[in-house]
Amino acid sequence: MFADELARVFRRPRNLVILVLLGLLPLVLGVVVKVAGSPRNGGGPPLFAQITQNAVFLPAAALATMGALVLPLAVAIVAGDAVAGDAANGSLRYLVLAAGSRTRVLVAKATAGLVFALAAAGVVALVGLVVGAALFPHGRPVTLSGQEVSLARGVADVVVSALVAGASLVGVVAVGVALSTMTASSLTATALTLAIVIATEVVGAVPQLAGVRPVLVSTYWGAFVNVFRSPAYLTPIVKDLLEQAGWLVVWGTLAVSNFSQRDIVT
Repeated sequence: MFADELARVFRRPRNLVILVLLGLLPLVLGVVVKVAGSPRNGGGPPLFAQITQNAVFLPAAALATMGALVLPLAVAIVAGDAVAGDAANGSLRYLVLAAGSRTRVLVAKATAGLVFALAAAGVVALVGLVVGAALFPHGRPVTLSGQEVSLARGVADVVVSALVAGASLVGVVAVGVALSTMTASSLTATALTLAIVIATEVVGAVPQLAGVRPVLVSTYWGAFVNVFRSPAYLTPIVKDLLEQAGWLVVWGTLAVSNFSQRDIVT
């Protein structure tokens, strides 16, 4: 069941186009930084000042740039289509009958969505690493803590940061799949998912609402940057993963409850 769902996700031309477009963004970023140079006087977001110093920082900066909107949008498109897409094309009923369990169908679709999220972050990191190696020095990088480490350690940090960035989108997957069980329109489910994501980012930016930040899905999306410290600062990353787990439980429960009662007629 999961293998079939995963194949379906990665065979869809639209999803493949999304991955290609995600891969183009670090390429564009690398060319822009190569031509214009990194921010002067250490200005700009974390990691940007280091891009021209070592190739491993290009994929990290690309993930940081895309993590607030582009990656969530890509994942929302896939998650929002998870159930609604099958409902729209009339295959949902047969899929449920073949699986023998509605919960099993949801778990397979949610897991496939998470794999896509990891793949999306992985594409950004991989292309960024290749482009970085072609455009910038790739010797021993200096971490954000000012410590020189081996190139192998730098590449390993890129891999770990991509995994963390992908896992940070678990909440988006959960919301998208849950909303997808409530409509036969993939566009509606995707739009609502993205609206919730944007709303959490807006709320998180309001100082008077600082008390609710720990439970917002987007609060720790930039936590992966702490992988590039010596030693890696894990506390924000752990908080991020716990936060995503909480969103998965809440929205996963809602998805199962709604889908178990849904009247599937097509």
